[in-house]
Amino acid sequence: MRDQLLSTEDVLAQLREACAAAGGNARWARRHGVSDVYVGDVLHGRRGPGESILRALGLRRCEPLYVVRTPKEIALHDADGVTLVTAMAD
Repeated sequence: MRDQLLSTEDVLAQLREACAAAGGNARWARRHGVSDVYVGDVLHGRRGPGESILRALGLRRCEPLYVVRTPKEIALHDADGVTLVTAMAD
């Protein structure tokens, strides 16, 4: 079975749901041995979810991820339409 890749937004949604099911951020945090301030920081995007939060959610970090680059050719033309220079850009 292949691992399912989740975005940061997916992880935050799972954390929000878990906190709601536990009766709030503080209660979930206490149950999993992390500070409620840390959970709040993660939920508000001030920090990324660390190992303790990921483990409590049944997740693991899978980095690095790579994306295929799709460069585009850019050309600079003079007033007559003659190409002066071309370059590749991301």
